[in-house]
Amino acid sequence: MDSDSDYERELPDTGPPTPIDVGSFDLLARMIEESQRMHQLKNIKKLATENTKMQNAILQYQELGCKTVELFEKAYQALQTLKRAFGNCVDEDIAAEKDWLTFWGISKQHRGQRYSPAGWI
Repeated sequence: MDSDSDYERELPDTGPPTPIDVGSFDLLARMIEESQRMHQLKNIKKLATENTKMQNAILQYQELGCKTVELFEKAYQALQTLKRAFGNCVDEDIAAEKDWLTFWGISKQHRGQRYSPAGWI
């Protein structure tokens, strides 16, 4: 090996680090770690707050969805009740007309048709 090889060159004597250097590096490392932890904690707190808001919004939408379904069911029941009532009204109208015509001695043949909603429901 020649004398200029990296193995034969001596490294400069740096000596042990002084207490001030070691302390300042440790302090700097701790400050960086603390800063990172604080940043992470802020992010976690922000995400937790957003998560809570989203969970509350989901609960509200679920409650509104249930109330909407209940409203549709009640509306459908009311529609069925109206359908029956209208059918009864038509039947009563036909019976009243028949009685009225009979009272006056008029005979009219009814086709025996009952009320039909004609597919509107």
